[in-house]
Amino acid sequence: MDCSVEGKVAFTDGYSYHFATVDDALAFAACVKSSQQPDTCAATHGSTQKVKLEEVKTKEEEDEEERNR
Repeated sequence: MDCSVEGKVAFTDGYSYHFATVDDALAFAACVKSSQQPDTCAATHGSTQKVKLEEVKTKEEEDEEERNR
């Protein structure tokens, strides 16, 4: 399982997990790498939002189409 952190957002298993602080996101990433349980780690480290990446892509595509009109 791969887990990466960008700012206050961590990505793993096709989801983005949002956090209040960068430290929380980094702690989440370390937890996922050791336990392989992202949902448990997200709850433990205070994730504020979980978003399926496909949904984000669809929203970005919709926004792009709207800008092109």
